[in-house]
Amino acid sequence: MESSINKLEIIFENYELLVINKPAGLVVHEGSGPAVTTLVDLLAHHLPKSPLKTEHYGLVHRLDKDTSGIVLVAKTKDNFTYLRTLFRQREIHKEYLVLVHGHLTPKRGIIKIPLSRDLVKRTQVVPRASGKISETGYEVIGYYRGFTYLRAQPTTGRTHQIRVHFSSLGYPVVGDKTYGKPDSLARQFLHSHKISFVDLLGKRQTFIAPLPDDLTQFLDDLSR
Repeated sequence: MESSINKLEIIFENYELLVINKPAGLVVHEGSGPAVTTLVDLLAHHLPKSPLKTEHYGLVHRLDKDTSGIVLVAKTKDNFTYLRTLFRQREIHKEYLVLVHGHLTPKRGIIKIPLSRDLVKRTQVVPRASGKISETGYEVIGYYRGFTYLRAQPTTGRTHQIRVHFSSLGYPVVGDKTYGKPDSLARQFLHSHKISFVDLLGKRQTFIAPLPDDLTQFLDDLSR
C-alpha cells in the first residue's frame, strides 16, 4: 500500500528510536514556502511528550521533499546526541536506489566533487573547487534503454549531494526538476533504501524501506 503524506509509516519503534518511511511529497519541516503538513507535524502528533520538541521532535537528518525512504528520529536526548555524532563521524551507512539518464560507466565508482551553495540561487547547490568535500560511492544494478539503475552510498551528507553529483557527470537523476530535465516521472527517482549503524548498546541495526509503488511501476514500464 502506498504511503500517505498525512500518516506516519513506521518501520521500527522502541523507547529510544523511531524509524520512518517518508513518502515523496512530504516536507520534513517548515521552510519559507506556503504552510503544509510536515513530517515534524506528524511527529508532534505521534510523540506529544517528546523531550526533543525544540529539536524538531528528534529528527537527526532530513530528506528532500520529493525523495522517499528512511528517516531516523531519536526519542531520547541521549540517543539524539549519539545519532548526531554518528552522522558527523560518518558512521551511519546509507544506501539509496537511484535511476539516472544515460549509460553510466564504470559499473562501480566513487564520485568526489566538492559542493557549495549557488551564490545566486541559494536553495541550489553547485560543484565548486572551494566547496565542502563531498563523496558518493555507487554500484550499477542494471541498465535500461537510455537509463542506469544503481545504488548510491553517500559518505558525506551535503544538501542535494547525490542529485548534483550525478548531474555534474552528465547523468541527471530521472524526474529531477532542479538539476535534470523534464521527465514523465512526477518526482525524482531517489529513494533512501537502507540505513545501518551501531546503536547505543553496541548492536548493529539495519533498516530497509522497499522501493515505493510509483518507482517500481516506472521501472516495470521501462522493461516493456
